[in-house]
Amino acid sequence: MNAYDFDGTIYKGDCFIDFYFFCFIRRPYLIIMLPFQLLFVLFTFYNRKLVKQSFAIYLLILPSKIYLVKEFWNKHIGKIKKWYLAQRKDDDIIISASPRFILQEIVRRLHLKNLICTEMNMHTGFIKGKNCYGNEKVARFNSEYPSIKLKAFYSDSKSDLPMMNIAENGYLVKKDKITKI
Repeated sequence: MNAYDFDGTIYKGDCFIDFYFFCFIRRPYLIIMLPFQLLFVLFTFYNRKLVKQSFAIYLLILPSKIYLVKEFWNKHIGKIKKWYLAQRKDDDIIISASPRFILQEIVRRLHLKNLICTEMNMHTGFIKGKNCYGNEKVARFNSEYPSIKLKAFYSDSKSDLPMMNIAENGYLVKKDKITKI
């Protein structure tokens, strides 16, 4: 089995940020949340989980989230990198810090079965458990797939070195260039 980070690795960009701007364009009234987001992010800057929750406060007043997620992927599916599509396998594992409510639709469209990600409530923006980042990815992988040995792990970030260390092969992805490390 192979595992992949999502944002910046097989997706051109960050889907959590892209989804925010996608919603903002379609629901301009979200601007009323901007001062709250900035204030909360400033006070929670030291904690990645709290920053993400603070940024996601807009979800409190965003209607039709499921519809917007589907529309988002209708527009952004082309940002899945071609090199990944060429080697995609049904048993691939996506391991990402992005929220499940955004990722589960693209995972379904890619006909994948395995997703490990941040468990964020789509109605409140609160994260259940830990943000799926760094060493937490390894803990979650080992918990969900205790008997699986990864053949390869692909990521655009050195924060994923813990995942690369448990795989037979680690690959660093920069745009469309893949380097074995």
